[in-house]
Parts: sequence; C-alpha cells; structure tokens
Amino acid sequence: MPALSNSVDLGGGRVAAYEVVGLGEPLLYFQGGPGFSAALLRDDAELLADRFAVHLIDPPGSGGSTPPSDPALYDHIGHARFYEDVRQALGVGTATIMGISFGGIVALTYASLFPDATTRCISVASRAVGAEIESDEATAEMEAFLDRHSHQQWYPAARKTWDEWTERVLAAQDAREVDEMMAEVLPLYTADPDRPGVRSLIEKWRRDMHSDLAAIKAWESGLWQTIDVRPLLAKIERPTLVLVGALDLICGPTQGRLIAQAVPGAQLVVIPGSGHFIGAEAPEQFRAEILRFCA
Repeated sequence: MPALSNSVDLGGGRVAAYEVVGLGEPLLYFQGGPGFSAALLRDDAELLADRFAVHLIDPPGSGGSTPPSDPALYDHIGHARFYEDVRQALGVGTATIMGISFGGIVALTYASLFPDATTRCISVASRAVGAEIESDEATAEMEAFLDRHSHQQWYPAARKTWDEWTERVLAAQDAREVDEMMAEVLPLYTADPDRPGVRSLIEKWRRDMHSDLAAIKAWESGLWQTIDVRPLLAKIERPTLVLVGALDLICGPTQGRLIAQAVPGAQLVVIPGSGHFIGAEAPEQFRAEILRFCA
C-alpha cells in the first residue's frame, strides 16, 4: 500500500505524514495498534469521503511520522498531544475526532484533553480498561468469541500465537516478526474471516502492514494490561458515539458499555455480526451510524 502522500513539520526535528480523503467538514481519524500506518484506514475513510475531509495521520513512530523522544510518549496521552500538534500545524479548526481500537482510546483522550478542538467524538471498536483490570464478564466474552473460530483449520496456530503474544513481542528483535504474528491472528479479530470484504482486509493488512516495534513493545510492556481511561472519559464535554462490534473479541460490548457509562450522554451502538473491523465487516452500518450521529 502506498505511504501517506504528505508530510507536515511539527518543529524540533519532528514530522508527521498525513493524507486527506474527501471534502467537507474535517474529521481526524486515528489508527489503532499502536504501531501501524494510517494508510491502512483508507477504505474506511472512503466510506465517509462525501461528508468529511478525513485526515489520516501516521501515529508517532509509524509510517512516515517521527518517533517520540521518550518511549513513555507512546501512551494514549502522548498520542493525543501528537495529533493536536498535527492539527495545529495543518491549520485545521475544530474537527470530528474519531479513532479505531487503540486509536479510539486516543480519540476519547483527545476529546477530554482538547475540548475546544473537538466538535464531536467517535470511538470505534475501543476499550476503557486493560486486561489486568477488566471484569470477569469481559474476559469470558473474549474467550467465547475466540472459541467461535475453534473449528477452523488455522485456529490452533493462531490461538497459540495469541496466547504467547506478549512474551513473543517483548522478545522480538525485528518488526517483521510481529508482522508475521499479526498476520496469523488477524482472522480471530473478525466475525467471519471468509466474508469477501473481510478477506480483502486481511489480505491487505498481511501485505502492507509494517509494524513500529518500539510502539508495540511499549504497549505490551504494561500499557495494554493496566490502561484505565475512565477518569478522562468523565471529563468529555462533546457529543460522543461509541461504536462496537457485537462479536469483537478484544473491544466488545462489555468494553463499549464501560466507555458509554463513563462519558456523559454518550450513545452506544452495537453492530450485529461484526467483529473488530466494523468498516470492513459492516460497511453500510458503519457509514449509516456515523452519518446519523453527525447529522
């Protein structure tokens, strides 16, 4: 997949790669991961391009964006401040702030920290707390969604990689090792990996993803396990939509409810038959719910 086509100087030797898809009201769309280029979000952006100027921005250290000066800045707050620097450098006014997965955590964090720059916030397939904090209900939900795929031939290898994920990431010396691991577990994130649009997404990620090893190591060194954004969520003042796949194993309905309960006045929408990649798994509902909310 071609890299994002533009770059902007953030000062202090830092640059950010970005691209704008569509025309209209500005929307900043934050990639998940962490550690993946926003170029992987182009298909999602195209679904909204007739309504928004969707700004895809490579996260710090990923794609064409400069790594942070301190690994601690790979957290959700560091990412939110990075995106605010980019918004200011591009001269974008108030915008709809949207993110998927870890990018959804960042979007919620951004809306909490920068309300004057936020028109509204959309959290897609995100979570409020890490694995060491989540409830027994969320853990059981994840296990049930994993087991849905247990009849597939690829499941034993994918499940082994899933179960060994943190240990293997922390031992990795080359980002390509993590790319290969991610390629193996990607079907687990979906409700049905054989659905045509989903199969295309999996093939695209396997072909085009290039992980930022430093970001992923920071995530697996404690950020993922202990993150708790609920204190920030309570301070969000802007209208917020929480969009969740009904069969998302890692950011499913239980996590979605936690976010919606913590954000004053938030709307929670659960998309039937979808896993983690709602834009690919349920594109019509993804577009319809976002446009309804933004109307």
